[in-house]
Amino acid sequence: MSNFTEILHQLSERQDLLPEQAEYAMREIIAGNVNDSRIAAFLFGMRCKGETTEELTALVKVMREASVRVEADLEHAVDLCGTGGDRSGTFNISTAAMFVAAGAEVPILKHGNAGVSSKSGSFDVLRSLGVTPDLKKEHVEQCFQDTRMAFMFAPLFHPAMARVMPVRKELGVRTFFNIMGPMLNPAGVTRQIIGAYDDETAHKIIQILANLGADFAYTVHADDGMDEFSTTSVSNVHQLTDGNIKENNRFDPRSLGYTLTSHEKLKGGSPEDNALIIRAILDDEAPRAHREIVLLNATFAIHASGLMEDIQEASLAAEESLASGEARNALTRFAQCTSDLKASSA
Repeated sequence: MSNFTEILHQLSERQDLLPEQAEYAMREIIAGNVNDSRIAAFLFGMRCKGETTEELTALVKVMREASVRVEADLEHAVDLCGTGGDRSGTFNISTAAMFVAAGAEVPILKHGNAGVSSKSGSFDVLRSLGVTPDLKKEHVEQCFQDTRMAFMFAPLFHPAMARVMPVRKELGVRTFFNIMGPMLNPAGVTRQIIGAYDDETAHKIIQILANLGADFAYTVHADDGMDEFSTTSVSNVHQLTDGNIKENNRFDPRSLGYTLTSHEKLKGGSPEDNALIIRAILDDEAPRAHREIVLLNATFAIHASGLMEDIQEASLAAEESLASGEARNALTRFAQCTSDLKASSA
């Protein structure tokens, strides 16, 4: 096995690491055996060389092992999230879609964070929606059991991240942690939708998920730059089903009857602004542009759950979730449950 100095030398020569070298380096970092300057050199060296899917798979494995594990029934459960970093400035689309999918009886095990590259991360907007998003393991498990919904606030479930966060902030550039984040769901979901900040990353993520034995996944990057299924452009989609990958499918939202809109109509703002947008959507009183992009992303979440085999059927289920009020009810139940559990531990 190489030592850490040898690994840094290898990266300086732009040589790929063996999976066992990548695992060793990450274990040394999270064990506290590597100082900040050498961590920075490792992160930057990997970025400059370009991370391989084999290296990333090994790194994700180590980080998953180091996480606080949430025990939950994973059957049909879905996580929908993105890498961030697309700088689109939209409202929290996947967070809104989570409630529409939940209203269609899809179990939701969402993993997220506070805003880093945006004004409003999923943590921030959930808090503005009346949810208590910082529950610990036991309460997350209880809430999922009671509501079939959960939110896992990343810093509470990945103590190993604390070792590298100061270095990441100091570097101020994207590193492989941006790619890994959506794949570190503490409950170990095997069905996911992951938006990526570019198509190369979407391609890598679907390959990593295949390596890690995921049951079903969509990774997506839209032509307009969004890390979501977009209604302003065609989206490039990679699909994993039972170990088989379908690459570079082109999805046009008009194929499901949605209208192309402008990016400007999807802009968000502060967590409070975005919460108002999401409440209007869940009350089925939102402008068409807001409503349709959430319905579109909820449609793919419903389909990813495996509860419905046909995408058209999933689209109708998303529409019904809004029209019936079940999407709004999902938020109400979830907010009440999280607040009650937090209060019980005060």
